[in-house]
Amino acid sequence: MSGEKKARITITVDPDVVDYAEHLVASGKATSVAAVFNDAIAAKRMADQQALTLLRERARRADPDRVARMMRHVNRQLAEQGFPAASSE
Repeated sequence: MSGEKKARITITVDPDVVDYAEHLVASGKATSVAAVFNDAIAAKRMADQQALTLLRERARRADPDRVARMMRHVNRQLAEQGFPAASSE
């Protein structure tokens, strides 16, 4: 992905996950087991970033009065259960 030097890490994964990664390499669908994990984490990161972008867009379009009513309701329920109020970010 980047031109930076790659970092070595040690991970422990389920045997079936290793088997699948090795299958991808053996079938020519990946260059290495490390590439399989690197690609998977890169895809997860991209999906998380896209989800956050969508969430921020929805928050930007939210009706402030409705959000305030919902937060009052949530905070009332939290108080009834002995929890501190939620922040209004």
